[in-house]
Amino acid sequence: MQSSIKALFVCFMLLFTVAVSAQKVTIKGKVRDDSSKESLINANVIVKGTTTGVVTDLDGNFTLEVDDASQVTLVFSFLGYDATEKTLIKPFGFVDVLLKSTAIQGKEVVISGSRISETILESPVQIQKINAKDIRSAASGDFYQSLGNLKEVDMVQSSIGFKAFNTRGFNSTQPVRVVQFIDGMDNQAPGLNFPVGNLVGANDLDLQSVEVISGAASALYGPNAFQGVISMITKNPYDNPGLAVQIKGGNRGYFDVQGRYARAFGEKKKFAIKVTGSYMRVNDWEADDDSANVYGDIETDQNITTILNDIKNNVNGDEDPETVDNLTRFLTGYAEFNNIANPGIKTIRAPGYRERDLVDYNAESLKFGASAHYRFKKDLELSYNYKFGLGSAIYQATNRYSIKDIQFQQHKLELTGKNFVVRGYTTQEDAGSSYDAVFTGIGISRAGVSEWIGEYVDVYFDTLRFLTDGYDRDARLSDVNYADSIARLAADQKWYKPGSKGFDSLYNVIINNPDLQSGSQFLDKSWMMHWDAQYQFDFIKAVDLMAGVSFRQFFPRSFGTIFSDTLIDVSDTLPNGRNNPDGEYQRITNREAGGFLQASKKLFNDKLKLIASIRLDKNQNFDLQYSPKGTVIYSVNPNHVLRVSGQQAFRTPTLQNQYILLDLGPITLKGNTTGFENLYTLNSVDDFTDYYDSTFVIDPSRLKPVNLKKLRPEQVKTLEFGYRGIVADNKLFIDFTTYYNWYTNFIGEIRVVEPENGIAGEESGEDAILTETFQRYQIPINAEQTVRSWGASLGLSYSIGKGITPYANYTYADINDEDLMQSDLIPGFNTSNHKFNVGVSGKRVWKGLGFNTNFKWNQSYFWQSSFGDGNVPSFYSLDANISYELKDYFTTLTVGGTNITNNKFRMIYGGPTIGTLVYASLLFDINKW
Repeated sequence: MQSSIKALFVCFMLLFTVAVSAQKVTIKGKVRDDSSKESLINANVIVKGTTTGVVTDLDGNFTLEVDDASQVTLVFSFLGYDATEKTLIKPFGFVDVLLKSTAIQGKEVVISGSRISETILESPVQIQKINAKDIRSAASGDFYQSLGNLKEVDMVQSSIGFKAFNTRGFNSTQPVRVVQFIDGMDNQAPGLNFPVGNLVGANDLDLQSVEVISGAASALYGPNAFQGVISMITKNPYDNPGLAVQIKGGNRGYFDVQGRYARAFGEKKKFAIKVTGSYMRVNDWEADDDSANVYGDIETDQNITTILNDIKNNVNGDEDPETVDNLTRFLTGYAEFNNIANPGIKTIRAPGYRERDLVDYNAESLKFGASAHYRFKKDLELSYNYKFGLGSAIYQATNRYSIKDIQFQQHKLELTGKNFVVRGYTTQEDAGSSYDAVFTGIGISRAGVSEWIGEYVDVYFDTLRFLTDGYDRDARLSDVNYADSIARLAADQKWYKPGSKGFDSLYNVIINNPDLQSGSQFLDKSWMMHWDAQYQFDFIKAVDLMAGVSFRQFFPRSFGTIFSDTLIDVSDTLPNGRNNPDGEYQRITNREAGGFLQASKKLFNDKLKLIASIRLDKNQNFDLQYSPKGTVIYSVNPNHVLRVSGQQAFRTPTLQNQYILLDLGPITLKGNTTGFENLYTLNSVDDFTDYYDSTFVIDPSRLKPVNLKKLRPEQVKTLEFGYRGIVADNKLFIDFTTYYNWYTNFIGEIRVVEPENGIAGEESGEDAILTETFQRYQIPINAEQTVRSWGASLGLSYSIGKGITPYANYTYADINDEDLMQSDLIPGFNTSNHKFNVGVSGKRVWKGLGFNTNFKWNQSYFWQSSFGDGNVPSFYSLDANISYELKDYFTTLTVGGTNITNNKFRMIYGGPTIGTLVYASLLFDINKW
């Protein structure tokens, strides 16, 4: 495989050499507003069908180098204006372009749909876009959260600081079915295999645009672009120089400051730098559902008589002689002949601790980025990019986790030309001081059991002795029950109280101990390396042809706290600290490589466009995967476009699916790269034991033995139809999509039981269940059944004029999971059948006045996850803001809020209760330096 990759790389570099040596000509021009004739700053000028382009300067001027040809077609676009195409014939003179004001989204230019520039109308996929002004004017004040206002998108919150993007169902706080790129870099956490929202992502002030693809996209973007893609594109320092600073504050201690500085140097502006930074803090939403967010409410059976005997047999000279004498008398005489007084086995149930007692709800995010760029010529640029992120938030997966000071670093080196790009980058992760909140509660409760027992024994012993006159008469049942109740009341006061010195001391010990038997901290210093290359064959005239290759390697490193990279020498112990752990650990690495080829052709006077692509990917643990896609696009006329596509995508099991080994106490999570035998399903074991407890009859037919196959990649076949149109005098944009999905090898979780000293299906296995000598596991598996889901969406936006645009969108999604439910596999569709958004945006409606509103409604749905299952009630939320731009002072003032009606709701079972967050911001932005 490595030799093939090297050969491909050499071919690409030879093609690049040919491409960059072609002759160039220069085109100059100016872009202005059609009515006011004012210059448009940062308008896009792109060579049609390519990624080559520039933006206009402070005077609306542009200079663009293109291949020496008899004619060239340029696409001019700007937020709030109709995109305009101009075909220029040689010799190229000065181009004066006038753009007409509109808010029609269909004429926005996007790149992510097919990796070349095209309008949304022409795109072969369901794609939506927000650009710089939309990002800054997001009604919620958080552009990432506002992605949830797009159709077919679910944006769920584990906390304010941790939001997860999903599309087309299977909504999850662990969005493993989508990928998120920032300037071509995958933003996933290497140890988690999914993006951690925007916790350590992009700086708002630096974002040029965000493009969102709904649906399968593996044919171009590879593994895990299974149901959606977010592509964030930041501002180039050559085209967007200047200084920008934004300060924002609000209730809940909300404070956010961001900055960006970019500049090109020298007479020819060949060298440029960019520096970005931001800091955010806020008091997070609390998860306060007593049925889901009380941790450590464990139940245990303790033999009090055995404990009393241990006390008697291990007394020392410091013990009170009278106490020792009375205890000996009780155990050797009184209890022996008056057995009713013997306490025997007592069931102890800890009250547990609410989440607010176990986590710090101060969410924080610190981001820093720096890049250096060198342009050899207009369309050949070399750049180095560094990103650093540090964040704290609450994250929900199998448990609720306090993500504390998690760190990410990325280094990227990229060479970009007119028709090619080559990049390599690494992502490094450090979990910091993060810990499991549920384990913390369990650990404190376990420690409290001994305190409880000590107090119970003392009070029970003293009370019973008092009631029986120093054991001079037999104990009655009423005496024993009274002594037990008094002892329990006294013992219940011995549980560690939140805020007490004992609680705080024990809490700090547990959260800083990575041994998950007695501590709750988890270690994760995973990292990955990646490189890819893409080339567009613009010298082939018959078809538009593009190809790309990629290679990626993961290095999961958890020191046995998450993955099966456990200690090789079991006599070693895990370190108390997280730095430089001692001992030798199992090494885990995971490699994957892939490549794609895409061809497109226009026919019948460009009314019909055919696109076909194929991608091949190989992961070291799984068979070769292929992802074909075919799309037919028919333009009835320039304002009405139909498309039909069929494609196949796949999802590689995550590193946790493959290698996790995590003992949660009641159940152990275990990866699946080999398959498993000798198991019962947990549901059947529960049924078997419940029946036995109620009837004392052993019924082996209730036990369901099961063998699990090795995990395989999940696949989906998708058929999609779409229509986009602009009607009503170019004022109304319509975007309709419907799709049908067939999932095979669907990846879910199954809960099973492994007999320790028996064989499932035989009498020894039944004995192991009856004597409770077994282990519980939760293991990822593939469904043998085909899973089907389907849906449709409709988006409308209408340009009233004067910058005012009302919009609405509706999304329908459904699944047939009846077969899965009968197979003990947890599907986790977790999505409303019906949801909609309605809003109005206004940009410069009167002088510098602008506003934005969005009303969201979600139907109730049932949430399934490894953390817990439960109903999520329907909810609504109203976000709104108003802004005023002081153009002469480069300043914008904004006041707004999210969920301003304070309709408190949850988006996930066990998640936080979301209320109102209001804010005010001051933005200073000068595009000149």
